[in-house]
Amino acid sequence: MDYFFGSSGAAAVGNKKLRCRIGPSLDTMAVASVNDESKPHFIDSPFFTGYVGVRVKNFKGVTPDGSVPIDTLPYFENKKRLFSIQVCGRFKHEYTANEVVFGSSFERKVTPPTGAWVAMKFANLIDPALKSDVYAEKPWLWSPALCSYNVVNVTKATTPVSNAHPSRPIDRTSGTEEHIGPDMSKPKNAQYEMSYPTSSAAAAAAVAANASAPKPDEMLGKWVWAGTTELEEDNALLFSEKPPIPADGISERRKYFQKEAARKKVIFTPDNIYNVEMFAPFIDLNTFDLNLGININLLQYLNKHPLRLMSKSISKDIPFFIIEFALVEEGEEDEDFDAGSPVSATSHQ
Repeated sequence: MDYFFGSSGAAAVGNKKLRCRIGPSLDTMAVASVNDESKPHFIDSPFFTGYVGVRVKNFKGVTPDGSVPIDTLPYFENKKRLFSIQVCGRFKHEYTANEVVFGSSFERKVTPPTGAWVAMKFANLIDPALKSDVYAEKPWLWSPALCSYNVVNVTKATTPVSNAHPSRPIDRTSGTEEHIGPDMSKPKNAQYEMSYPTSSAAAAAAVAANASAPKPDEMLGKWVWAGTTELEEDNALLFSEKPPIPADGISERRKYFQKEAARKKVIFTPDNIYNVEMFAPFIDLNTFDLNLGININLLQYLNKHPLRLMSKSISKDIPFFIIEFALVEEGEEDEDFDAGSPVSATSHQ
């Protein structure tokens, strides 16, 4: 396949290897066990708690303990997908569906290639609700989460969340119902942030250090998404009244929530467990080769910035989960990229 503006594949990345890190914020990122389906990554913060599983076809990258990577999985058989991100999580406050977005942002300017508009046009055909500015000083791409997610499955939780950030008081004099969100005038308690592969020694240490706190399985249920058990759409519990779309209707759900009015009526609540999956056939994360209307290798245009996929509150700029992909040289496996900097600008919606 011909690539515009340079080499692709191994010729483009040389000796670099893919490293995937996951965290509830940029301050708490940890290397993930890619393709370890039965042992997902666990994250917790004052705003969100959840399991995150990452699958990458033909993965040969960095592992948390330096072990041999799991190359691929039966999951990819008979599928065109090149990667999958699956999250089983709970919000610790209420947010409207208009508030929760999924996408990507960069902490410094990148250099989009000539013809980047073609790729963006194709991206908007896939997700008409996607908004972006790839030419900004801090480029960004955001879409309402319920338009972006490939699969959404909602179930009822059986236990309350713990260690939540203080909630904003409800103004009962306004005459309108105000959903309880986090009170961002109060400082964040960073000691409640954690991120670790459940297969690691850090998992046992974290449970022991927080013996009085609910265990991940108690808050989220057992992680069962491995082997032949794959996530299926069941969006009925998104709605408090009669659902306006089929519970298993993926295309209907993505189209329905393109309307802002529809998004404002749906509330993400701590009482539910949200299982979601995102996947795509058009980017090889092992090489950053992108095939979306045009064929390019992204590495030379990213200004040494990793690819970060994340969900956040668009108005409060609160990250819920971040999945970071970076191609690193040997010896760079522990290097941070923009550590401690804000995840994104707050002025774009």
